[in-house]
Amino acid sequence: MYGVPEMVVLGEHCSANERRADEATRDVTSWLKCEYMMDKIGEEFSGIISAVTSFGFFVELADIFVEGLVHISHLGQDYFHFDPVSHQLKGERTNIYYRLGDSVQVKVARVDLDEKKIDFELIQKQKTPKKSVEITAKKRRKRKKS
Repeated sequence: MYGVPEMVVLGEHCSANERRADEATRDVTSWLKCEYMMDKIGEEFSGIISAVTSFGFFVELADIFVEGLVHISHLGQDYFHFDPVSHQLKGERTNIYYRLGDSVQVKVARVDLDEKKIDFELIQKQKTPKKSVEITAKKRRKRKKS
């Protein structure tokens, strides 16, 4: 029979091993996605912006669920402001914006197997219907009033 102290130690040991196994699974999955994309450098894909950061945005490719970064330095000569509340980058001069959920066309620029990272270059941002932009803005205003 085990007492409470032994059970606590065993539980912590099991939890640590499970976290290590999850991390190993993520690492292998990332590496396999990079390996798959190695021969796709220069090819174009459609995708959706899945995350926006101060240094660029991540795009998840349609159908193959591979994610990569479009670095802010590859967005042209404009200065982009990051808005964490609305999850967007907005150009100071051009007013071009890149938001979470926007459809984009990207080209695979670089794949780093060691770092398990994929870099994309933006080819084109798909047009966002004006109506959906207006609806989203109205919803935000309603939330702020509440």
